[in-house]
Amino acid sequence: MKRVLHGLVLWGAIAVCAVFLFCALLFRVWSLGTWAGLAASGLVAAAAARWPHWRARYTVGWKKRFLSGLFAIFILFVIYSAALIGCMTAGALRIVPEGQTGTVVVLGSKVNGETPSADLQARIDRAARYLLEHPECPVIASGGQGAGERISEAEAIRTGLIAQGVEADRIYLEDRSSSTAENIAFSKEVMAANNLPETMLFVTDEYHEFRAWRLAERAGVESWAIPGRTPLYLLPACVAREMLAITGMFLNV
Repeated sequence: MKRVLHGLVLWGAIAVCAVFLFCALLFRVWSLGTWAGLAASGLVAAAAARWPHWRARYTVGWKKRFLSGLFAIFILFVIYSAALIGCMTAGALRIVPEGQTGTVVVLGSKVNGETPSADLQARIDRAARYLLEHPECPVIASGGQGAGERISEAEAIRTGLIAQGVEADRIYLEDRSSSTAENIAFSKEVMAANNLPETMLFVTDEYHEFRAWRLAERAGVESWAIPGRTPLYLLPACVAREMLAITGMFLNV
């Protein structure tokens, strides 16, 4: 049983590391999430590879206690990671109830020059479908202008929505934010200034809906999810990065 468990951990960590490396090299997905995923899976694989040697050599004293502590940390890491995945899933499942009205808020993501990144384009596409099906809903395009962006994320969202048939007079811009918390705070100001419905209907990736929901709660805003579908090759890095972001939110960093 111990050999089976050891093999699962070792080869599982190697497989996860390979997935991160494959996505990074083939699709050029180099981000904080990529590096975090590579580091975590690489460390687990290296430790698992050396584990039989350590167990055979360190059978008494502080070194044995160190191994026991290391194993306990690994178990806690697995449990915590599973809990975060559960949180992300719960956030994505909070879809808009039938008959619920509100203001659609499309949360920004990277713009390459003037072209939306793959995950931002997925959000635009999902928002456009929802807005065409619900013509009573106004929409806020939310996101400022960052490094490497020639236009704001909000402007890229607005352009993308109009191109898919959403009327320009339904679209409001929030182009100052640089984080999810600011997306919510500044969009709330836009809603108040224009007398828009107070409930936010977030359009963002599935994994991001939980953090958006919790931050909205902190801001005193009711919210529901209109989850987009993250391109598969982006998912490992995005989920790893989101784990760090949720941890920071819990620690209020």
